[in-house]
Amino acid sequence: MIGSRIVQLNIHLSKVQFNFYHQTSMASLLVPPTSIRGKNSLDYEAFNITLKNIPCVVLADQYLRQFINKLRPFFLKFRSFKSVQSLETIDGQYIVYLDPRKIKNVTDVLKKEILWNKLYKEVELKLSYINWQPHEVLNAILPEDIEVPTSFSQVGHIIHLNLRNEQLPYKNVIGQVYLDKIPNVKTVVNKVNIIDNVYRNFAMEILAGEQNTMVSVKENGCIYHFDFSKVYWNPRLGTEHFALVNFMKKGDVLYDIFAGVGPFAVPSARKGIRVLANDLNPESYKWLVKNAQVNKVTDLLMAFNKDGREFLKVDVKKDIVERREKNDNGSEHIVMNLPALAVEFLDVFENWLSSEEIDKVCLNPPVVHVYCFIKASKSDDFYALAKLYIEKKLGYNLPSESLLNIHQVRNIASNKEMMRVSFLLTKNMLKEEPAMKKLKHVNDNDDDNFLGNNGEEQEQDKECI
Repeated sequence: MIGSRIVQLNIHLSKVQFNFYHQTSMASLLVPPTSIRGKNSLDYEAFNITLKNIPCVVLADQYLRQFINKLRPFFLKFRSFKSVQSLETIDGQYIVYLDPRKIKNVTDVLKKEILWNKLYKEVELKLSYINWQPHEVLNAILPEDIEVPTSFSQVGHIIHLNLRNEQLPYKNVIGQVYLDKIPNVKTVVNKVNIIDNVYRNFAMEILAGEQNTMVSVKENGCIYHFDFSKVYWNPRLGTEHFALVNFMKKGDVLYDIFAGVGPFAVPSARKGIRVLANDLNPESYKWLVKNAQVNKVTDLLMAFNKDGREFLKVDVKKDIVERREKNDNGSEHIVMNLPALAVEFLDVFENWLSSEEIDKVCLNPPVVHVYCFIKASKSDDFYALAKLYIEKKLGYNLPSESLLNIHQVRNIASNKEMMRVSFLLTKNMLKEEPAMKKLKHVNDNDDDNFLGNNGEEQEQDKECI
């Protein structure tokens, strides 16, 4: 019955005749043509190909239900392509496309259970640009000695790439492919250089799509609006933002020294934590205020546009001292999330308070959460190095009763980690005459062992922090 109805198909169905050569030669055709290699413009028509002798089985509805789970591992898969399709010209019949690289295995599985020779056919299949994955398209275009960029960050409607020098001649075609292939993307940008300005945002160029860098993103239940070209935002830090906010309790106070557009400050305020949030970048400050309004936390969030050192010396100090005078409940958390530079602000705590203020403040010592980059070999202990680094910048050892936590935030490169060190700000760190001006176990010239390239480094397959 099936054989007589197959004649009505407007495709070529031939008998199965496969061998090792057939399988391997077919497999080599399941990629885009390489005739476009080395071109720095996108020729959509060049991706149109016709594959011959694609294996398939044609099954009536009842057989499809019976054998679908056994056939599933052998499906032929392409982008925007259904492995199982109904035959419009034959009611109740379905064609199941199979991967020629796996055809020997599917034969072994099914030949004893169905009339294999009658059901198995080979057909022609036409593919176009829409059927190829982005890495397949780029692998066909880029020269063989240039690695395909497969890692990116998505911020709202923007794809953010970090292309290497050898990929730059093909930057526009790379941008166009990602614009075409990634859902809900309207703009593709490339970072031009490492973050090297006082406001900690990087220069970028638009490779494809709309000239629009205004974005809206959601993270941990909050909405953020900002101009991605003028502020710093990393979508890979959402887990860390959640972890630190979760560490704090309702009724605590957060002093966010480098607040950005508010990924720590806004969700903390939503939790019932009073927040003093600061950022030096006027654009970040503008969007911090806006995001406090959008998320309806203006009653708990006060924004500042100051240098972090001044904010610590004046506003944070004043608020903590006033809280002690009023015997306010809750803990204070000083968050210093600028991993390339935050450690340079730790010297603020030396001579920060008078002797009388120290006694009052340290009745309930504030918690400092400082972020840093640690650069070392894989065999090294990143946790020990992070502790050592913070001790050097403080000028004091961190005893076990002061050290609350050392947390590995994320990997930056093969030999570089972002770390968070959380500790109590105790009397010995705040008193006017430090017990040790410098720790002997760390050389003053050893910062490169921790920071790497000015605290920033181009990652090979990952987004720079």
